[in-house]
Amino acid sequence: MSEELKKDSPAAEEPAEEEKNFKELYEALNVEHEKLLAEKEKDEAEKKSLAEEAARARADYYNLRTRVERDRERDRKMAAEKSVEALLPVYENIERICSAVEDRESSLYKGMTMVIKQFAESMYSLGLEAIDTEGPFDPALHEAVSMEPIDDESKDGHIIGTVRKGYKLAGRVIKAPQVRVGRYEKASE
Repeated sequence: MSEELKKDSPAAEEPAEEEKNFKELYEALNVEHEKLLAEKEKDEAEKKSLAEEAARARADYYNLRTRVERDRERDRKMAAEKSVEALLPVYENIERICSAVEDRESSLYKGMTMVIKQFAESMYSLGLEAIDTEGPFDPALHEAVSMEPIDDESKDGHIIGTVRKGYKLAGRVIKAPQVRVGRYEKASE
């Protein structure tokens, strides 16, 4: 009878009840753990996605800034080019007027040379460059208006005179100089 009492007693039911409660608690914790792991993975994926999005936004901003700077530089060059192209004929006409003055000691001539110098400095500050018209003829830079016979073989294919000045702007020829080119011809004996 003492054994029957032990089996029917509440103390005998406690370990079974405790084990059942422990299993339920363990299962509930496992479920909660799985939920937390899934939430963690979701948060990490979202974090990675946001980091990639931020990197793309930085790259887009950098590209935009670079494009805007490039466009500004292009616009500045185009504005300078238009200004130079509009003012170049005026500059050349002032030079022609000055070269027509016969009295090189007159105040008119001296005043015109000062204006020409100031005008030239302004044009050069916009990027205008005079094209050299001495040395060998370069068809990429010069426009030959005549080929003239010469006696010196070393000057064959070289510029021997300038008809009109030429200019470059930002490395590009905007007005080719017109030149006379020497051609060596052997003397007939």
